[in-house]
Formats: sequence, C-alpha cells, structure tokens
Amino acid sequence: MGKIAKSKTDDLGVKVTGSARTGHKIELSQDGALCRIFGTSDETQAKALMSHCLKPLGADEASDEHPGNDERAFMLSIVNDMAPRDPVERMLAVQMAATHVATIRAGGWLSRAENLAQGQAHSTAYAKLARTFAAQVEALRRHRTGGEQRVIVQHVNVADGGQAIVGNVQHGGEGRR
Repeated sequence: MGKIAKSKTDDLGVKVTGSARTGHKIELSQDGALCRIFGTSDETQAKALMSHCLKPLGADEASDEHPGNDERAFMLSIVNDMAPRDPVERMLAVQMAATHVATIRAGGWLSRAENLAQGQAHSTAYAKLARTFAAQVEALRRHRTGGEQRVIVQHVNVADGGQAIVGNVQHGGEGRR
C-alpha cells in the first residue's frame, strides 16, 4: 500500500490528535464540522457522539503513537458517509462504525490464534459481530423506509398467448374458508 497524502478528516474539517491516556484534542478547521458529520444542529449532541466514537477504540486504535492502527478518522468518515438524518440514525451510524472496527479487530485476533481454544473464541466473537453488523444494516434500512419493502420488476417477457397482470394481486376471497 502506498502512503496516503491527505487524511480523510482533513476533508471533513476535523482533526483528532492525542490519545485516551493524554486526552484527545479535536480541532475543527470548518465551522460546524462535527454537526455536519453527525447530521445535527445540536453541538452538545455532536460532541457527545464524537466521544462515543472514541470510547470503543482500543489504546492503539485511537492514538497518535500508532498511526497505522488509528481508527478515529475512519469512524468519522463512515458516519459522515452514512449521512444520518435523525437521532436514531446518528446513534446507529456510530454503533455500526464501532461494530465494524470490532469485527475487523476480532478477525485479526482470529488470524493470530495459536491454539484451538483461541481460534474458537475469536471465531465466535467474529461471527457474532458480523451478525450484529448485518442486523444494524437491516435496522437502518427499516428505519429509513418505515419498514416498507419494495420489489421493482424492471422487465417482464410474456410469450404469445400468455397473460400478464399488472397491479396488486391478493389471494383468498369467497371460495376459501
């Protein structure tokens, strides 16, 4: 992998430095950057959500001392890309970013397992996290669509002599009891 010239957080207008041990410093190069990332006009909420992004990260995942493992920029860029629209989406976006980081962390542990017991424990954790992430994606989809499912048929072939029905078809009726 080549060196990345510019951090994604530069584009977001937020720079996070420091560590949990020394304290995180958040510098905003754009007014309202955190509010824009988290999709809220409430600065208090945006700051709390930023804190929530940092809490699940391990010491080497949120520190200037380990730039190769630093997940802070990733967390913010994912939340930003998800473009949360309301409080539920804001919280889900933070949870989903954290779950993804934890899943990848568990995958790393699994790849370095030295015995069967470790391998099984890490495999179980990885599978649970992957299922949790899938459930979060589905929860976000249901929240955004109001639970409505849509099926769009883009192309239908009807052979000569065949019939097609367009519209809602309901089964049942008078003859069924």
